[in-house]
Amino acid sequence: MTTERRTTRSSNKDEALRLLLASVKERSQVSSIAVIDATGLVISGMGSVRELAILGALAEPVASGEVSELCERLTRGTDVMSKAVPSSLGTIYLAALGTRVGRMHEAARGVERILARVA
Repeated sequence: MTTERRTTRSSNKDEALRLLLASVKERSQVSSIAVIDATGLVISGMGSVRELAILGALAEPVASGEVSELCERLTRGTDVMSKAVPSSLGTIYLAALGTRVGRMHEAARGVERILARVA
């Protein structure tokens, strides 16, 4: 027997991403979370404009394991997490600022499923 955890969903890609990010942010200890494309553009995000811009700049290098001096300076006092997600749009990133993302791998699979509906 499978239990469905989601209580709200949408067939609209933008709304589905927003609902997913809101759910992840609620169960996590993060101040910002976003889905970001390979150019650093925030596709969908929750948090301050400043923090979303930081995530846009750092998502790809952090997911690749590159932590530069700029990254250290921009994220002083918090942690940055980023996971590459394959999609029909190319590689995108699920990234967050904070101390813990609850079930990040599941959230990344959710982003992948949502974006697969676009193709």
